Amino acid sequence: MSLEQISADETDVAHDEEFPEAIRAIRTRRSGHNFDPDADIDDETLEELIRDAALAPSSYNLQPWEFVAVQDDERLEKVVELAYGQEHIREAGTAILVVGHTEAETADRVFDEWEAAGRMDEASAEQTKAQTVEMYEDDRTGRDYGIRNPSLAAQNLLLSAHARGLKATPMIGFDAEGMAEFLELPEDKIPVMLVAVGPSGGEEPERLPRRDVDEVLHRERY
Repeated sequence: MSLEQISADETDVAHDEEFPEAIRAIRTRRSGHNFDPDADIDDETLEELIRDAALAPSSYNLQPWEFVAVQDDERLEKVVELAYGQEHIREAGTAILVVGHTEAETADRVFDEWEAAGRMDEASAEQTKAQTVEMYEDDRTGRDYGIRNPSLAAQNLLLSAHARGLKATPMIGFDAEGMAEFLELPEDKIPVMLVAVGPSGGEEPERLPRRDVDEVLHRERY
């Protein structure tokens, strides 16, 4: 879809925006199914997409995410099967599984970095680390931690692809257990989101209506 086909409400930028191109990227990004099956992304582009994804915010900067990229044709066929036959994955040429940690396994390194940066003293860093590790030992909290943080990284990935003229489509419709087994995830890692990414095959259907701000914005209370 070209900018000419997008409504003014989606492309106009408010007077107080410091980075208008970022706002345009947010407002023009689309998920779609029209990929170019004869083109692929190269290794450098893949690495840049992940670099941008990994700049997402996370709880205490713990960065509890991993990314598993599948590009081999035969393995992509299995990913399509595990995603209930979503053939646009094959046409995209790259499938990226966003994976979440369910335990605070990066805590030692990260809180050392907090201390080294002068953001916490040694006692505060040790206390906060211990509290964080204990909190995520709870199964429910650990699972929430492993989904919420990597979901932010997934959105960065989608925007990074769009900024590069690529198409990226997120999916939660897949066999999570089967995907975890196929991609050999450790037991403490969980599949969060599958993203098909690749060169665009052209225009998509007109964007479906979005709920209006007046409908979704609640002030002070629901």
